[in-house]
Amino acid sequence: MAACGPALRSAIMLTQVANMEYAMIKDVWFLRIYAAICLVLAGAIVAGAASAAHIAKPGPEPQILTIVNATGEDILSMGFQTGRSMHFVRFDMPPAGRDDIENPGSVANLRVDTGLALWIFKDVPLAKAQSVTLRMGEKPLLELAFSKGEQQRLTGEVQSLLPGPDAGPVCALDRFRPGMPMKDVCTLLSATPQRDDNDAVLASLGFAGMVWAARLEPAQRGEKPSSKTPLVLDHMELRRKLDQETLDKLLNALYEQKYSPWQAELPGLDINFTQMPSMDLNKQKDMLRQVLEYFMSASKGEATIMLAPTEMLPKLADADAPSSDVQLFTITLRPASKNLVVDVAAYQENEESR
Repeated sequence: MAACGPALRSAIMLTQVANMEYAMIKDVWFLRIYAAICLVLAGAIVAGAASAAHIAKPGPEPQILTIVNATGEDILSMGFQTGRSMHFVRFDMPPAGRDDIENPGSVANLRVDTGLALWIFKDVPLAKAQSVTLRMGEKPLLELAFSKGEQQRLTGEVQSLLPGPDAGPVCALDRFRPGMPMKDVCTLLSATPQRDDNDAVLASLGFAGMVWAARLEPAQRGEKPSSKTPLVLDHMELRRKLDQETLDKLLNALYEQKYSPWQAELPGLDINFTQMPSMDLNKQKDMLRQVLEYFMSASKGEATIMLAPTEMLPKLADADAPSSDVQLFTITLRPASKNLVVDVAAYQENEESR
């Protein structure tokens, strides 16, 4: 035992030293791994913070452009042309109306659609403009207001959508019918007709012994229309300046075509003529005439009259829409802009009513 004592103690010491070295190596690797994890986490935190800062950084807010209608006309839409690109903004803005849009910026050519004419303004500097005010003088005027109180006036040109007093219409209204192919519409008019913001063909048509500024609007028919579905004429819009003589001629022409009043909406008054079975047709027409004369003298608000074929009226008594194929005329009176608008649409019998 005495001889083995030193050897045993030496072996024990060597074992302890080996264990200490292993522990130190283990601690070093642990520290390396821990440091690596810390570096990865730190990088992720920094990257995340940078990403969050990038996401949180707000972009430039869109600049607002206020459109003011200081004319006596309706402003249906405005077209902004920059280079070869053209985009439209729909307003349907009455006189004294205003609206806010996103400023398209840059220098653009403007096309203002009043329903009866197109106003063309060239090279309008919109980039820093805050508002655009439209006025009417001998020629249309456009006023630009900028942030520092600066103003700029531009004069535009008028392109009338009605022919001159000695010119006739391009075509008569009865040559067209809702549902006909648009290629046939264009054949009757121009090979390259002018169009509005809804892609409606602009033309002048004759109806009721008068020439009207007309819009022939296309649509795709069918349950599942596709890009290959041919376009057909959906409805037609006629427009003239409003006065009592024009209104009387229009109503008399429709009465001669066997149309009768169906419904009328005026400020504070709604009339459904099918709910007056005890009143004969002539008295109904006389009632409508008196109501419209009063409305015209007041020159406030807006009135709408819908006319349907006389033989269809009994079927419309309890219906919100026709239950069989029919062409309807809807007349809108707008004294504020002195506009008379006639919408011609064909309603098709739906499956439920068959």
